[in-house]
Amino acid sequence: MAVAGRRAAAKPAIKAIIALLGCALIMQAATEHALGRQVASPPARMLWAWERPEDLRFIDAKTTGVAYLVATIKLRGGAVICINRHQPLRVPPGTYMMPVVRIESDGTLDSSRTTEIEKIAAIIPRFLTPRVRGFQFDFDARKSERGWYKNFLLKMRETLPADLYLSMTSIASWCLGDDWINGNKLPVDEVVPMFFEMGADTRQIGVLLDNGNTFGHTFQSIGISDKDMAINKRLGKFVTGILKPTPRLYMFSRKPWNQQKVQTLVQEVNNWK
Repeated sequence: MAVAGRRAAAKPAIKAIIALLGCALIMQAATEHALGRQVASPPARMLWAWERPEDLRFIDAKTTGVAYLVATIKLRGGAVICINRHQPLRVPPGTYMMPVVRIESDGTLDSSRTTEIEKIAAIIPRFLTPRVRGFQFDFDARKSERGWYKNFLLKMRETLPADLYLSMTSIASWCLGDDWINGNKLPVDEVVPMFFEMGADTRQIGVLLDNGNTFGHTFQSIGISDKDMAINKRLGKFVTGILKPTPRLYMFSRKPWNQQKVQTLVQEVNNWK
């Protein structure tokens, strides 16, 4: 009877220990998830590496990451055509790697279209190598396609690992008094407005910058080019009104990167401060 009593008394204690261990494991998992989000955040400098041979072994992997075009997906009449990257990319060990998927459409997408989203969701996991720590989507969505794009991003957030940093680019015109980026609660970790190759919007954005207009938004990240120096200088005049503290810089070039080109662009940005 005494042994049985001890066993009976031990059961609640064992249950309590199991419960505590369970709570500890949950807290550890939550902590690891939070740390994973922090670790997954890109460094302060990111080089876009488009479809061309790139040897980026000269970069410092502690301060600079690479957002590389991994595929272009074309949506035409319900068809989903995926064109994978074919050009070599060389980086130093430990480099933060962020695949970029470029999406091009025929302009007919709307929020009711789900087939293309499901097809793309089935393609994306093939790009998730062990070195990947972030993922970026590049889609110049028309206004009529914004509903589709939001649904697409929701699906991608669901499809991609929870601790993977999710980024999207934004054409500069989306910043012109348009609250779609901030007001739609898009399921991304960052929006990267691209202030280069703006086409017909170049003059308008230049005038707005000259007049001190900072678009009503502050961004954690911004994209610039080595060929749009005039816009870069205008951005530099009002950088405190455009960028949040400790911003992230994405740099683009139409030609292969070299160390001098990167240093020149970084030095220009350092002069903004």
